[in-house]
Amino acid sequence: MKKKFPILIITLLILGCQPILRTVTGIKKPKIESINSIENYIDEINLPIAKSKNFYLSENSDYKKLSIFRDTLFRLPDIYLFNTSGAFLEENLYCLTLKSQNKVNSETNYFNEIYKVDSIVSKNKDIKILEEFLINSDKKSVLFKKNKNIALILWAKFLGNKKNLKHIINSKKRLEDASNPIDIYYLNIDTLENWEE
Repeated sequence: MKKKFPILIITLLILGCQPILRTVTGIKKPKIESINSIENYIDEINLPIAKSKNFYLSENSDYKKLSIFRDTLFRLPDIYLFNTSGAFLEENLYCLTLKSQNKVNSETNYFNEIYKVDSIVSKNKDIKILEEFLINSDKKSVLFKKNKNIALILWAKFLGNKKNLKHIINSKKRLEDASNPIDIYYLNIDTLENWEE
C-alpha cells in the first residue's frame, strides 16, 4: 500500500495539471478537423503558409508511416529535409549542436550545414515514401519536384497559435536565408474527419 500511494499522487498530479499545462504551453486538446477548418485557421491567425504547399495525411494509419523518418514516433514541431536526390537527411551530432545554438547564435544557419555533402543521407528513407500517403487540399496525391532540396515543416492546429506562428515563421525565414535554394512545403498532422476508423 505504501508503494501505491506515491504512484496515485503522481498520477493525480499529472492528470490534474493537464489544463494548466495546456494554458501555459498554448497546446490544445486535439480535435477532429476538416481541410476547410485548417485552411480557415491559416487565414485566421495569418500563418505564412501557401495553401497550395500545405499537405495532409491521407488516413489515420499514416502516422505510423510518417514515424519511420525519426528513430521514435514523429515529434512536433519538426522539419524533414530531403536533398536533390530525394533522400532524407539525418541530423548528425554537429548539426544537432548547431541547431541548439541557433537559439543563441543567429549568425549560423543550421540549414546551410545539414545540406552539406558530409550530412548523413538515409538511403532507405526517401521522399517517394511520403508521396504514397500525402494529399493536398483537393485530396489528391502529392508529387514533389525532382532535383530540388526540399523542406517539409510539420505543424498542427492543436499546437496553438503562438507555437505555430513562432515555429513556422522562424523555420521559413531560416530556410529562405540558407545559401542553398530549398523548396518549402508544410504538413499538417491534425486528425481529419474524412479518415476511416
